[in-house]
Amino acid sequence: MCLIDRIDVETHAHATEDYDKVIAALINLLGSSVIKLIETNSLRGHYKNPIKVFKLTLRLRDCSNDNLIRSIAAKLTDDDKRLLKISLDSRINGNKLYLRFDKQRLYLNTVMLSDSDDVVRVIIHINPIRLRNSNMINVLRELGLVID
Repeated sequence: MCLIDRIDVETHAHATEDYDKVIAALINLLGSSVIKLIETNSLRGHYKNPIKVFKLTLRLRDCSNDNLIRSIAAKLTDDDKRLLKISLDSRINGNKLYLRFDKQRLYLNTVMLSDSDDVVRVIIHINPIRLRNSNMINVLRELGLVID
């Protein structure tokens, strides 16, 4: 049984940003196969400045989401995995894990957690059936996202 039901990803790009670089950051995080799944919406900021919103939802079959998260976890530093573990209370709501990755670093192909505003937001929906038989920390260990 798969550990992850769904992954939601979202990021914003202001008019001053190169949209191709934002797409490249998403590809560096999730792989090139996601490019066809990216939805783009246009918004207006507080001062009427254009903002693009890039979103995608991954409902991959045969536990491919598990493998995707494992590959992201493999790119995280041990310090980020420890930080994730000690900050879990503020990152978990029900069966959802909320992560924020530095968008500029992703463009440079470095996966790093961030609490700034310029991020790629990821919501990982853990399979609730798996959580019945285990707890969140054990599932995250199995995915390689946290270490002791």
